[in-house]
Amino acid sequence: MRQREAWVAWCALVLTACSGSMSAKSTAPLYVTTSGALAVANLDHLIAQQRDAAGAEELLLVRARFLADYEALDRASTLAEGRVETGRELLQRAKARSAVHRFADALTDVNAAEHAGVDAGRSQALRASILVATGHAGEVVAQLEADAAHHPGFASRSALAGAYAALGRYDEADRLYVEALADLDTTSPFPYAWVYFARGLMWTEQAGDPARGEAMYTRALVHLPEFATANIHLAELEVARGELKSAMARLESVVASSREPEALALLGELHVRTGEAERGSSEIAQARQRFESLLERHPLAFADHAAEFYLGPGANAERAWVLAQQNLAGRETDRALTLAVQAARATGRKDEVCALASRVRVRPEQVKDDCQRRP
Repeated sequence: MRQREAWVAWCALVLTACSGSMSAKSTAPLYVTTSGALAVANLDHLIAQQRDAAGAEELLLVRARFLADYEALDRASTLAEGRVETGRELLQRAKARSAVHRFADALTDVNAAEHAGVDAGRSQALRASILVATGHAGEVVAQLEADAAHHPGFASRSALAGAYAALGRYDEADRLYVEALADLDTTSPFPYAWVYFARGLMWTEQAGDPARGEAMYTRALVHLPEFATANIHLAELEVARGELKSAMARLESVVASSREPEALALLGELHVRTGEAERGSSEIAQARQRFESLLERHPLAFADHAAEFYLGPGANAERAWVLAQQNLAGRETDRALTLAVQAARATGRKDEVCALASRVRVRPEQVKDDCQRRP
C-alpha cells in the first residue's frame, strides 16, 4: 500500500480555497455535491481566470493533489517561489514548499511570515500541519485541541483528526472527521472527497482495517470519481482480493488522464500477471521514466513513492534504499521508518533493519524482525 503522509495536514489548509462557505451548523447526514466533472471544470475555469495572479497557487495545488496533475504542481511551485515580498506571500510559498515536502524550508518561511506580521492563527495552523507531516504530532496536539475547542469547524477538526491519526488514536480521529464533514456547508465535492479519503487512508494503512478503509475510499469517489489517488488505493484493495478486471479499468482511467507513475507501475504489473508481458513491461518502463523525471523536479515529494516502486516492479533495491533514506531525512514518521526498514531488508542491511525498526512508534509489529527490539 502507498501512503501520502503530508496529505491530511496540507489539505486541511488549502481546501478552503475551493470549498465555498463553511458553517458549524450543518448536520445533514447525506451530502449532495456538485458532480466531479463539473467541479473540475469549474476549478480549471478559475485557474484560467487567475492566470499567474496571487491565489493561483492554491488552485493549482488542489488540481495537483486530486488529479495527480504534476505539471500544475510545477507551476504552483514556480509561482510561489517568485513571490516573497510580503508575509502573506511567504506563507503561500510555505504551503507550496510543504506540498513538495520541502518541510524545513517551509518552516523557515512560516517563521519569516510571522516576523512580517501575518495573522498568528494562519501561521500557527500551517506550522502545526508541517510538524504533523514530519512526525511531530505529539508536539502540537495540545495546540490543535485548543484550536478545535475554541474555533470548532472543518479546518480545526480535520487538522486535529490528522494529528490523532498520526498518534494512533484512530477512533477519536474518525469521530472528528465525521464532525468536520458536518461542519461543511458547500456543494463543492473536494473537501468531502478529501475527508473520506483521509479516513480511508487512516483505517487501511495505519489502523490495519482495509474493509473499513475501502468503504471510505468508495465514498470519496462518489463525490469525486476523478480523484486519482483514491482510485489507486481502491485498485490496490481490489487486486488484493483478486478483482483484477475492475482494478485494471480503474488504473487505466487514471493513467489516461494523468500518467501517474504509481498507477502505471501497478497496471504494468497486472498486465504482466495476466499474460500481456510486453505491454506490462512497457508500462513499468514508463513508470520508471516518469518517477525519475519527477524526482529531478521535486526529489523530496516523490522519494517515498519512487522507493516503493524500486522495491517492487522497478527492481532496484539499492536505488530504493537511497530514496528511502532521503525521505526519512525529511520526516521521521512511522511510514518513512517502515519504508526504510523494507529497503534495508531488501538490500541485506541487517543492522539498519534493527536500528530503524526500534524507532517505529505506532503498530511496531508491522516491522517485526529476528532482531531484538529495544523498548
